[in-house]
Amino acid sequence: MSSDLPGDWALTLDLSSVSLLWAALLLRALPAIRQPHHRALWLAVASAALAMTLNIEPVREWIAAVTGSHRAVAIVRNQIGVVSAGAVLLFTVRATGERCRTGALLAAIATVMAMLLALAGLGAVPANSQGPFFGRASTPCAAYWLLLIAVHITACAACVWVCWIYGRRGPHASVNLSLILFGSGTAFAGLFWLAHLVLLAIGSRPGTALRALMSLHAVLRAAALLVPTVVEVRHAVGHAGTIWRIWPLWRGLVDAVPHVALSTTRSRLLVLLHPHLPLRLIVYRTVIEIRDAILALSHYADPAVFRSARAHVARRGVPADHTDAYVTACVLRQARAAKLAGSSPNPGAAVITTNQDTGDLAAETTFLLRLADAYLSPCVRDFGKSAAATPTPAGGSQ
Repeated sequence: MSSDLPGDWALTLDLSSVSLLWAALLLRALPAIRQPHHRALWLAVASAALAMTLNIEPVREWIAAVTGSHRAVAIVRNQIGVVSAGAVLLFTVRATGERCRTGALLAAIATVMAMLLALAGLGAVPANSQGPFFGRASTPCAAYWLLLIAVHITACAACVWVCWIYGRRGPHASVNLSLILFGSGTAFAGLFWLAHLVLLAIGSRPGTALRALMSLHAVLRAAALLVPTVVEVRHAVGHAGTIWRIWPLWRGLVDAVPHVALSTTRSRLLVLLHPHLPLRLIVYRTVIEIRDAILALSHYADPAVFRSARAHVARRGVPADHTDAYVTACVLRQARAAKLAGSSPNPGAAVITTNQDTGDLAAETTFLLRLADAYLSPCVRDFGKSAAATPTPAGGSQ
């Protein structure tokens, strides 16, 4: 095969793709240990990464120098490749709910590995072997490579089929994406072995250009493994952004009614850099504390303030979909000022609502983010200044 890649490019491609694959494996190792349904997938990628590592020329030469046998390195690499194919088939069987066939599958893989070892003992894998030795294939050699290629093609075909079927109709977008990426990577591995089958039929030797297919397979499988990590990071960044934006509102309200805080108050930066809870729970707790603070400050809101706030917001031309947030922010600023000024509470005062009492945390968080932005806006600050100039104690009329 004449379409070889230059040596340096081929080595760089191998090292880059395998390094990415190992990095993804390390990042997902603990989740794979904790979640049994992820283990087969992780094992499939790990064994493929090990086989690819043994195929990198400097690694292969170093191990051969230590062991004194290139042939042993090739045999071990191919055995690990069969383990990878078996793990892919195990993942496929479990994904389709056919767990009862796990024992038969494991027995079949063990049988194939034993047959390959027996054929290797008959000289099927020559010294310094880096692939099917097509030029002078003996009967054991042809049987060895046909069996090895058949196992890989079967595993790849089954995996691509399962990933294609379940990746299009699953209920979770991240899982669907992971399956599509994994199936695509497996498809490139399948093309790699199909090319070997064609070369075996025509009696030719594979070139380094075929390694590009395995590199693509490694990159896509690494991406499939990293999808949950990317989703977790995206959620963490979103929660951190919510905490950062909502913190000034929370801080202002908790200063007025500190008893609503469920724990000792900390700075915004410290909460993000050294959280005592997962960020998702911090967002949830902050929303609860703001709701409690709003209810507590309702007793310090003069009824006339609601009308004044709505008129003030209308005069400032606030968009209709933000009106409620701005009106609520105006009332909260006045109520907070009254509380801090020592006004007496009015138990009969109208309750300040966020208009998001449906129990939908996402909707309420969205509203509170608007409320936080409104609370710091010049429009609401101006209303607070005008209210401070003519204070009306919440309980003064009683």
